[in-house]
Amino acid sequence: MKLQFKGIDAFVNNPPDNIRAILVYGPDEGRVRERASQLIKHAGVDEKDPFALVDITPSQLSDNPATLLDEAKSISMLGGARAVRLRMLDNADKSTSAIKDALKQLKPGDNRVVIEAGELGPRSSLRLLFEQQENAAAVPCYVDDERDLAKVIGDMLRGAGFRISSDAMSHFASNVIGDRAVARGEAEKLMIYMGGQRDISLEDVTACVGAAAQLPLDDLTKYMGSGQFGDADRVLQLALAEGENAVSILRHMQNYFSKLHITKARLAKGEVLDIALKQLKPPLFFKLKDSFVAQMNGWSMAQIEQAISLLMACEAKCKMSGAEPEVLVSRAVLSLSQIGSRALSRRRA
Repeated sequence: MKLQFKGIDAFVNNPPDNIRAILVYGPDEGRVRERASQLIKHAGVDEKDPFALVDITPSQLSDNPATLLDEAKSISMLGGARAVRLRMLDNADKSTSAIKDALKQLKPGDNRVVIEAGELGPRSSLRLLFEQQENAAAVPCYVDDERDLAKVIGDMLRGAGFRISSDAMSHFASNVIGDRAVARGEAEKLMIYMGGQRDISLEDVTACVGAAAQLPLDDLTKYMGSGQFGDADRVLQLALAEGENAVSILRHMQNYFSKLHITKARLAKGEVLDIALKQLKPPLFFKLKDSFVAQMNGWSMAQIEQAISLLMACEAKCKMSGAEPEVLVSRAVLSLSQIGSRALSRRRA
């Protein structure tokens, strides 16, 4: 069953009984897990109950392809509903054959099967299987844009009795684009930070959201884009030591280079610099303006696009099993610092 975009939320909230297997996939890992959890709860299963929820690994399925069907048809020793979850964030198409064999034999009344996967293209064999099968469905999880995240965050804050100004919401949403789980975590942190105060201002959001390394990460992009690897690496190691996630750091860098790209494109169309800068959300901190403008003038559009591609590829590698995210992000900072050094040296020459 292939879902239309407008029908996704309704399906997740109330999937038809004849749908026994559901593939939840997409680049937003947080949203994938959130929707998978909704589907499991809808089946009447508590995720924390090991007797009610059976987790199967890709290696278990590879070693014994019948495992998925056996668990889907098994009855709980203690009675009650059961569900089966299979998480395959990498190389999901390798399991298509085994999953296809199980789907052929799933019937109404069997345990619900929920499969989590990463981004799958239109030609993915696993995605096509779930889109075409009558007793299965494919649920895509697209990356939230700022407006979508603002709604999620707003609903969460209002539900807890908080009020947030529009500029504070814009700043919040633009800083957590890319992962709904991160957004929810930051919202929870913000509510704890507010204590008994219920009105959230821009100053509150700036002080709290991404506070684990927000300003140091701004320094990281400033140094990296200017070719100052020693300073950039120092800030990076500090952020990692304080517990900042490598993927979050990469996304911060992606957002920065996206701003460079957007601003450079606007200037090429004839916009005035100050107007182009004011359109950035969240706005640049005034202390970063000079270095940002220098990098925008020094980096070519091709170099900026190269940086964005490199960072996206690095993030994908960080999510692979056996990866060393800290090593990968360190290499990315080195590579981009080298490009920055050449870009600004050429400009000074």
